[in-house]
Amino acid sequence: MSNLLKYIIPGVFILIAVLWVLVWFGVIPGLSGGTKITPKMNLIIWGVDGDEAAIKGLITAFTNANPGSKIIYEKKSPESYEQELVRAFAAGKGPDIFGIHHTWADGYGDILYPAPAEIFSQAEFADKFLDVARADFMRGSNIYGVPLYVDTLALYYNNDLFNSAGIVLPPANWDEFEQYARKLTQRKSNGEIAISGAAFGGGESVLYSPDILALLMIQYGAQMIDKDGRVKLIGGTGQGGAGNFAEKALEFYTSFAKQGDPNFSWLGDKAGNSLNMFAVNRVAMMLGYSSTKNAILAKSSKVSFGVAAVPQMKNAVFKKNYADYWGFGVYKNSKNKDAAWQFLKFLTKIENNRYYLSATKRPASQKALVLEQQGNSEMKIFADQALTAVSWIKKGKSIIDQVFLDMIEGQISSSQTAGQMIIKEAENKINSSIRLKYK
Repeated sequence: MSNLLKYIIPGVFILIAVLWVLVWFGVIPGLSGGTKITPKMNLIIWGVDGDEAAIKGLITAFTNANPGSKIIYEKKSPESYEQELVRAFAAGKGPDIFGIHHTWADGYGDILYPAPAEIFSQAEFADKFLDVARADFMRGSNIYGVPLYVDTLALYYNNDLFNSAGIVLPPANWDEFEQYARKLTQRKSNGEIAISGAAFGGGESVLYSPDILALLMIQYGAQMIDKDGRVKLIGGTGQGGAGNFAEKALEFYTSFAKQGDPNFSWLGDKAGNSLNMFAVNRVAMMLGYSSTKNAILAKSSKVSFGVAAVPQMKNAVFKKNYADYWGFGVYKNSKNKDAAWQFLKFLTKIENNRYYLSATKRPASQKALVLEQQGNSEMKIFADQALTAVSWIKKGKSIIDQVFLDMIEGQISSSQTAGQMIIKEAENKINSSIRLKYK
């Protein structure tokens, strides 16, 4: 028996050592976190969202676990990205993986390759990701992209201006926002605005103004989109039943930029936009995404500000927040479609997604990581808001943004209150433009 043990015990240790090596190099799934693909697979990724360093770090981890594979990340200009993509796809030379805005899944559905069920199942995706991510990237049983974060609009406020006005807490609802904006606005002796209570109401002069107006419409109860995916701003059900919610939202928003209105507190332009003015202590409140924090600090390290949840409708039962984020999709004509999805699956591993969020300072898209960020004072607001984030645009974001800007500017210059006609015209223009673009 002792002679037999002499051979069995070393044999066991050798077997354990072999298994460890197989696990480490990804032949058997396990500790490395790597996803084994066929050697010498080449992938090209196009991205635009300012996460180049984080993605390249993850690429290195992936290729180290998969000797022979090669992945190249190319960062594109935001201004020309969509046009460059369209040209590449038309020529049949698109990247294997490309950055996809959360509103693009329907518009680009015919060139996206859905995740193979054996790599990323519908059940797993639904279990991992937030409701808004599932709504944006899942169509039936198909998964068309994966987001590594979900951002939402939040309220930025100037601590010094709030303290000087005797305001202790940021506004929780739009009634308080309106009151605070009036109180915080300071005028010169000639009536000119010296300090704006809120950078609110303008078009191009206000950062993310189309998103802010859409947020208000959604919170008021506007329908926004019909069952066929067409934009439908007229109609909807708010707290008081059916009504002209889109018009009310437009009137409220633009009242802050209309001279003569009691809410008038903003008279910016493209040069003196909300971000620039906030950074030099000339604006008390503005709305922005999580990335806005770094944008403010890049312009001025001296401004003292806080970040709070975006205001809601007074006495609202359900909170509604506004999402804006990017994910990654796979080109249907890629020669390495399954390998591309294996890499995307690798990015969504908790430890890898956590690394990405830490490197980019972005809010999470996966439930487990949202839970972690709720315990982080810097990220808690955005983590909480992601749970009630809303995404409504299915096609034509650039078209919708421009029409919303035109609607804002038209309403500011009009002496009339917003009526159904101006909203209906915007609705028709959006739908006809989208039909032409995606015919």
